[in-house]
Amino acid sequence: MALRGEILSYDPTTGDGLISGDDLQRYAFTSTAAGLEPGRRVDFVVQDDQALSLMVLRDGPLPPPVYAPEPDLGLWGYFVRCVTDLYIEGHGRARRKEYWSFALFQFLIMVIAFMPVIGLAIADAEMGYDMEAWGMAWVCLLILVYLALVAPGIAVTIRRFHDVGFSGWLILIGLIPYVGGLFIFIVSLLPSQPGANVHGAPPKGSPALQTRQDRPA
Repeated sequence: MALRGEILSYDPTTGDGLISGDDLQRYAFTSTAAGLEPGRRVDFVVQDDQALSLMVLRDGPLPPPVYAPEPDLGLWGYFVRCVTDLYIEGHGRARRKEYWSFALFQFLIMVIAFMPVIGLAIADAEMGYDMEAWGMAWVCLLILVYLALVAPGIAVTIRRFHDVGFSGWLILIGLIPYVGGLFIFIVSLLPSQPGANVHGAPPKGSPALQTRQDRPA
């Protein structure tokens, strides 16, 4: 007859022990198997009022799953992915490096795109050239570039919120003057949630797989 029960006592020297079965009976046993400690749950077979063929049951929580880290794409690689594959993708998670890679190149692109406007303004004011038409055309192009970066900017911010365990809807707090921008900035600096959450596995992988050296966020 197969039963389950709890080990009441065990002497590792002699291998003798006592089990309290789930049938409220006690059974003596002799075994040198590993893991036979008082309090452990075991599965066993009863024969002549003796417990035989003991098998220790797992009574603790399962070990946490191990996640491999995503490939490190580098600053430019993360930006390219944000404006291509993940252009309007609000699902999933984005680590700090991905978020700030997008923010960095978004800023650089806007600065570089604005420089010709300054040059045209100087040419119009100091050299007497009529650059108004060119200036307006370039400003329109600048606006289009800015609008093209709005969607991936919102998407990567939502994924950054997901990465720290927040709802993506909290991005709407950013609409509050002053306070909203500060809130998003603080969230962008928070470390990734170590384990998996409802939005997916951690982009940096499980802590056990990360090297001891400091890695870029």
